[in-house]
Parts: sequence; C-alpha cells; structure tokens
Amino acid sequence: MEIEGAKQLFEIGQFEGVLNSLEKIRNIEDLSDLEALEYNLLKSSVYLRLRLDEKCLRFAKLAYHQAQKSKNTFLSIDALLNIAWSFFWLGKLEKAFELIFEVEEKIENMETIQELKFERRKGFLFFIKAVGSWFQAEPEGFKYAKKSVSIRRKLGIKHEIVESLSILGGLSTYFKEDLDASLAILDECHNLALEINHPWAKTFNQKNYGDIYHFKGDLKKALNYYKKGVKDFIEKDNPLPAVSTMGLVGKVYREMGDIDQCCNYLLRSYDISKITNNDWLKSRIITDLIEILVLRGNIQKAEKYLEKLEDINNREGDNTRIKNSYLISKALILKSYKRFQSHAKAQKIFHSIIRDKTSENEILITALLNQCELLLDELNLTKKADIIDEIDLLVEELLKWADSFKSYWILSETLVLQARLALLKFKLTNARRLLTKAQKMAEKYQMYWLAAKISHEHDSLLQKLGLWKDLEVSESSIAERINYSNLSEQLSYMIQKTRIKLPEIKNENPIMILIISEGGNPIFTHLFVNKTALESHILGSFLATFDYFTKELFSEGLDRAIFGDYTLIMNFISPFYIAYLFKGESYFAVQRMRKFTKELDKNNNIWKSLLKHHQKNKTVKLGDIAHLDSILKNIFSSNSAYINNLK
Repeated sequence: MEIEGAKQLFEIGQFEGVLNSLEKIRNIEDLSDLEALEYNLLKSSVYLRLRLDEKCLRFAKLAYHQAQKSKNTFLSIDALLNIAWSFFWLGKLEKAFELIFEVEEKIENMETIQELKFERRKGFLFFIKAVGSWFQAEPEGFKYAKKSVSIRRKLGIKHEIVESLSILGGLSTYFKEDLDASLAILDECHNLALEINHPWAKTFNQKNYGDIYHFKGDLKKALNYYKKGVKDFIEKDNPLPAVSTMGLVGKVYREMGDIDQCCNYLLRSYDISKITNNDWLKSRIITDLIEILVLRGNIQKAEKYLEKLEDINNREGDNTRIKNSYLISKALILKSYKRFQSHAKAQKIFHSIIRDKTSENEILITALLNQCELLLDELNLTKKADIIDEIDLLVEELLKWADSFKSYWILSETLVLQARLALLKFKLTNARRLLTKAQKMAEKYQMYWLAAKISHEHDSLLQKLGLWKDLEVSESSIAERINYSNLSEQLSYMIQKTRIKLPEIKNENPIMILIISEGGNPIFTHLFVNKTALESHILGSFLATFDYFTKELFSEGLDRAIFGDYTLIMNFISPFYIAYLFKGESYFAVQRMRKFTKELDKNNNIWKSLLKHHQKNKTVKLGDIAHLDSILKNIFSSNSAYINNLK
C-alpha cells in the first residue's frame, strides 16, 4: 500500500511526500521483487529532483540491477536515465553518454509497445539528451529539449513538463538570439513550478533567470537571482549542487569589479567541491581561482593551486576538459612572469589551445585574448608592423568563436577591439563602421549599458579624427598609435572581464531636424533653438554637402558624422532622408531618431501627408500635419518619457 501511495504522490510531483511514504516501510526485505524495484526507483527519481546526485545514483543502480533481473525494460530505462543524469552532474560525462546510447538501443529493439509508457520514456530520453548537450555546450540540445517538451505536454505530467521547460529555457538562453523568448519559456516553467511546488522553482529556475539577466547586462538582477539559486541548497545542507551557481555569483562580482568578493565565492565553491570525487568540477573551480589570483598578482598562491590541478590532471589523463583547464592555468601563470622565456612558453600553450579547438568556450576565449596581449607586448618592444596582422588574425578567430558560443558581450567588445586595431593602420572609416556595428550588436541583445559605452567611444573618435589624420601625415610611430588607440586598455579590460561603469549619459542639445527627398530637396525643417542662435548658413551648407553625407553614412555603414560644430544622424525611409543635427553625446540622439523614424513610418496620416507635399513639390510646416508637433515634443524634449525609460 505504501508503494502505491508513493507512486501516486510522485505522479503529482509531491516529492517530499514520496519520501515520507517510503520511510514508513520498515522491512524492505518483505517487499516483493517488483515492489523493491519500485522502491529504489522512486527514491532515485525523487533524489534526482532534489539534486541529491550521489543518492540518486546509488538507488538507481540498485533499481537497474533489479529491473534487469526481472526483465522489466521500461523500469530499466528509467533507472539508466537516472544514472546518466547523476553521471552528468558528478562529472562522468563519457559514461553518461554511453548509457544514453544503451537506452536508445533498448527503445529501438522494443517489440511490444504500450504507447503511454513508451512515449513517457522517449520524453525522458530527449530530456536527458538535452541535459547532455548542455554539458557539452552543443546547440543541438535545444532540439532535444523541444521534443521532450512536446511529448510531455501531451502526456500532461506537470512536474515533467516543468523539467523539460527548464532545460529548454536554459538552452534557449545560450544558443538562441532572442532573450525575451527565453524569458517567456522560463516564465511558463516557473509559473507551473510554483503551482505544483516543484523544488526547481527555488534552484534551477533562479539560476536560469540569472543567466538571462547576466546576458542582458543587468548584473544586479543577475546577482540577486544567482544568490537565490544558491540559498535553498545551502539551507537544506546540500551545498554541492550550488557550487556551479556560486561560481557564477563570483563571476558577476568580478564583472562588477569586486575581485575580493569574487575570490571569496570561488574559495567557498572549492571548499564545498572537496567533499566530492568530481574532479571535473574541482578543476573548473581551481581554474577560475588561478585566473583571479593571477589578476590580483598573488602568483605564489596561484602556483599552489596549479599543483592541485596538476594532480587532478595526472589522475584524469584522458579527460580533455581537465587537461585544457590545467594548460590554460599554467599558461596564465607563465605569462605573469617577467622573463621572455616564460612568455614564449605561455605563447606556445595558448597557441596549442587555440589550434586544438576542443576547449570550453571560456578557456578558448581566454587563450585568444591573452595571446593577443602577448603579441601586443611584442609589437611595443620590436615595432614590427607585421605583428599587427598576427593580432588581426587572432581577433578574427575571437569574433568567430564568440559568435559560435553566443558570447555577445565578448562579441561586441571584440568589434571594439577590431576598431582600435584599424586605427593602427589609419583605417578611420573602418574603425567607425566597426564601432557602429558593435553598438548595434549590444543593443540587439539588450546590453544597453554596453551600447552606451560604445557610443561614447564612437563620439570620442569623431572628436579625434583630425588628430588621427595628423598622425598619418606625420608618419607617427607604432608606439604613438598604440597609445592613442587605447588598444592595450581595451585588451586589459576584456581579460579582466570587468564591465566599465560609465559616467551618467547626458541628453544631447537638439538643433534641427529635417526631412529631405532623395533628390536633396527639404520637405520639412524644424528648429529646436531660436533662429538667431543658429548660424544663418547652416541649412544651406548642409544641403550643399547632402550628397557627401548620404554617401558617408549609408554606403559606409555608419550611423553618425561630424558637421562643423554639430553631430549629424541620418535615417532613410524611401523616399525620404531624415536628418538630425545636435550637440553633445550621441547615444540618446540615436534612440530618439530611431523612435521618430518608426513613428513616421507607422502613422499613415503623417506619412500620406508627407508624400502628398513631396509630389506637389511643397514644403511642410509644423501646423500642416496633425500630431507631428506632439510627436516631436514627446521624443525630442529633455524630459522625454521614452528617453527616461532608457536611463
């Protein structure tokens, strides 16, 4: 009776109730063979949900042997998949994948199929395959997770739907470009988890929310969610599953510039990891610790941790991930030494990691960035211009891998790095184009703080175009160009993974907005300042150089230009160019223009009126078109609600 009651509780996701029911069974030896099998499988399955991985493994192994003995294929599949789950979390990835292959063979060889039972196992299999893809950082896992969700929705077992949605949301965050879509998946998962009191509402889901806001650049919100994801495990004296999330807490503190807190969390993670035999987990934490210790200049302590990592590597000689963790850590320590010989050894290791391409994304990106920095040091020392080409090639690799890994922060910052390299060769237009692309990339993935930072750098470059042209004419030295490009600072900032805090972005001072036909005839002109405050020749000068600016901005893929003492932004909606002149920073100006262009495009009355005036070759006055005045005020005023929402 207790077994049947426990099974019913399991079906509705009452996991603590399952354990309470099973605890009432005093004499397990009195159970029938099937009841003993179900007892062990139920315990294993509950421990899976509670992330008590070693207990899950122990009871799953017992259940598997009993299922094999009684030739119960369905329950043997359940047991094998529970074992595979445990192996993934205990760092035994190869064994886990072997079990997945074994389950696939069992399912293929089934002769008699009970559809409900069969479909449930398929849903479980796809779920575990998705988990495996997560550990391997393979985008294919998204496909498995979707299949699992689809099957489990049809079956209607709520706790299993929660679990499949959880892994789907996690994979979507890392391998799909729409973070809002990932958030929608996670919201659905979380609402259902709260409804049935699924334990993952307090753990996995919090971590997944943290990942989404981390990608969006909202570090405070990410930190809050990550800490919530750790809290439940710590309170229940089950800290081991929280180790990886604690590492993420440390990572966020690092990006906030709080290296001490980062180090504290990594040390706590390492202390917890010592209670397990999971060498893969320990190696990851030690690798992160060594990187932080090197950045802090605590090389002796880093060397001691390297010895621990070397011991793990010697024990797990066939584990590529552990080997690469050891190699990157060794190279970072070698790079910290002053001797050229040590730098040469570090370069050799970085090169082998980059060439091998089997490392985890963080390790490969770390190798590429540090190799770039060593080459830049060599360029500073030798002044050999061909080294710039070597750095260029590495940066191209960095772009490729950052895109492949969906590391959008790295991707955007690498475009900035590429822009700074372009300055060394006096490719000023290319540098501006890359900064425009970098800002659009940051905005696309909702990293608005980063977009603002890049916009600030673009404005700074515009102000220094004259300086760079003078440097080119005077055939300035490589050392001068490196100094003015801030290339070293950009590399150092990316290696430290600290997100720079910008001063408050100020509103620009609007001067004039124009709507111009493709032929260069002004259809609408609106001044935001008194006519007396505006040079009388400005409109004529702009129209005289209209063709030049349309070519510079649109054919070169730029989003802003300098026009005398002003900055110019132009958008195009056939058959009109919309031009905005202003003074000050460009970030909010770009947002205003984007909003204004959309408003014109979607308002049929305004658009038809503009076209009508254009066809009659007449100019538009502010009072000629209803609502145009209010749109301008709502968007371009200093207290614009639209802009305030962006701050």
